[in-house]
Amino acid sequence: MRRMETTLQVGDVLLRDYNHISDSDFLYSTWIKSFRDSGFCRAVPTPIYNRSQRERVRALLEKDFTYVLVACSPETPELIYGYAVGEARNVLHYVYVKKDYRGQGIGKRLLSHLLDHSTNNPVLYTHKSADIAHEALLKERDELRNWIYDPYWIEREQG
Repeated sequence: MRRMETTLQVGDVLLRDYNHISDSDFLYSTWIKSFRDSGFCRAVPTPIYNRSQRERVRALLEKDFTYVLVACSPETPELIYGYAVGEARNVLHYVYVKKDYRGQGIGKRLLSHLLDHSTNNPVLYTHKSADIAHEALLKERDELRNWIYDPYWIEREQG
């Protein structure tokens, strides 16, 4: 995983790089549970889903070009509000914000700093949670870039 070397306070939120030691339990548990709850994997038996999704998340986090940006409390950086996982080429894998912090623009801030807004290149997203983040981002920006949902991109990239 590549570090963005980011520590940036945006309003009342600190954006920082992911710490694989202190943040991994939170990231894995929330990604696996929230994606399961989204309904896209309801028909998959729980043991298969949990094992396979954990492996998929691990593989994404180990890629050289993967970035994870964490939104947290400026006073207590261990208090995580949410995170976004993506890659340098405008590939977005996942966005998550805790329920208590939704509707406060945290997801928009994460995407504004994770994605490259200097080009009109489309954003390719691999998990459906990013669809909601895209809608939220468009409400705040006049940007009408194409977003392409491709859940199979991960397997093609891993060869």
